[in-house]
Amino acid sequence: MPLTQSRWDYIFDTVETISLRLLEKLMSAQTIEAVNTEAIRHFLVVGDVDTRDLQAIWDCFTEDCEFPTLAERAGKGAFTVADYQTFLLAYFEALPDATFTPEEIVAEGDRVWVRISIRGTHSAMLRGVAATGRPVEYTQIGMYTVRDGKIATARAVFDDVTLLRQIGGQV
Repeated sequence: MPLTQSRWDYIFDTVETISLRLLEKLMSAQTIEAVNTEAIRHFLVVGDVDTRDLQAIWDCFTEDCEFPTLAERAGKGAFTVADYQTFLLAYFEALPDATFTPEEIVAEGDRVWVRISIRGTHSAMLRGVAATGRPVEYTQIGMYTVRDGKIATARAVFDDVTLLRQIGGQV
């Protein structure tokens, strides 16, 4: 049965509609990943010494944000946003001039992974080592889940071996 012009038009319209829907889905996924990546970049910027804004840092997290690796490190069942605030304030005492440089960022859906270079001066107790005044530079791998533009889960793996070697700590 030969295809009439109206059947061809129908086929082309259907293919075009399907193509547009696929393109919209791809663009939507890229937009979600771009928004989530920007949320993490913002978190790093507001923590940096030159642009540090504690309220902006706290606003980066959902109220029910979880910090599983910090909970494990602290030997706690859970680590809340309030626990994180206490942790970060002590961290900023230890490295008051800390900078956080994102070296690599990968995003997929609601998850963002980032390799961060941290630099600063060891100025107070850090990882059980009293202030040395030494400069430090080490790496953190952050693994985040973002929900509605805010961090809902934050996991971090620190290169403590490098850090402790630089400040004279026990490795």
